[in-house]
Amino acid sequence: MTIALLALTLVSACGPQIGDLEKGETGRVVRAFNGDALELDNGLVVFLAEIDAPARDQAYAAQAQAELEALALHREVQLAYGGARRWVGRPRAGEEAAPEAAIAHVYVKSEGGGWFWLQHELVSRGAAFTRPRRENFARSKELAVLEAQARASERGLWAQRAYRPLNARTASAAAREAAGSCTRGAAPYRIVEGRVSEARAFSNRAALTLEGGDEAAPFTIVVFGENYQAWSGPSLATLSGARVRARGPLGLFRNAPQLCLDHASQLEVLTD
Repeated sequence: MTIALLALTLVSACGPQIGDLEKGETGRVVRAFNGDALELDNGLVVFLAEIDAPARDQAYAAQAQAELEALALHREVQLAYGGARRWVGRPRAGEEAAPEAAIAHVYVKSEGGGWFWLQHELVSRGAAFTRPRRENFARSKELAVLEAQARASERGLWAQRAYRPLNARTASAAAREAAGSCTRGAAPYRIVEGRVSEARAFSNRAALTLEGGDEAAPFTIVVFGENYQAWSGPSLATLSGARVRARGPLGLFRNAPQLCLDHASQLEVLTD
């Protein structure tokens, strides 16, 4: 564990310093799912808030799960909340109750008795990437800084070609390969960078067209509906000519490739 991490996350034996987050449940980790979910000894499943990790047959999935297990398995943890606290799924066949899981920041008690913030360590190692959502973004700015450092150093998953930021052309190809809507849960979540050739805003949506895509079906970054009405970031209509970095799910709409935003924390305006 680095000196910087110790300075940021280790506190007294009284418990972790969670700042303005709300203290939640405690428990001991008995299982890790992929690289971004845990099960506690009380049966509670915990999705790690504001991050995501490769899963199943994706590149670096096995390493991401191994990192999570090494950091948290069989250790005492404290949950903390900064947004929506629960995910509720659909009932499975033959079951009356829908599955439920916590969405939390997780603080882990180390062997020495101090505590560290699990999301911080996973993102710093390149074992996970930042994934803010409209209902959970309390620590996303801090995590994005850590992610940028890991990405620049090509640590962990960032050494894999599959996770490098896309441009308009490669993002269009990935969206067409996925061949679905960016609003579906299975849509690939990627980082896209480029210069905005045209910014348009309407009463219920906005679209940022990136340079370098197909002229007949250009690549756009879009935000619409409730997400657009709740937008708290830079004025989207003013971003023509700006270089941006966006993160979100890729998909197609009327055969045009796009990346969907649901919160301002998913969009960065870059300086030249």
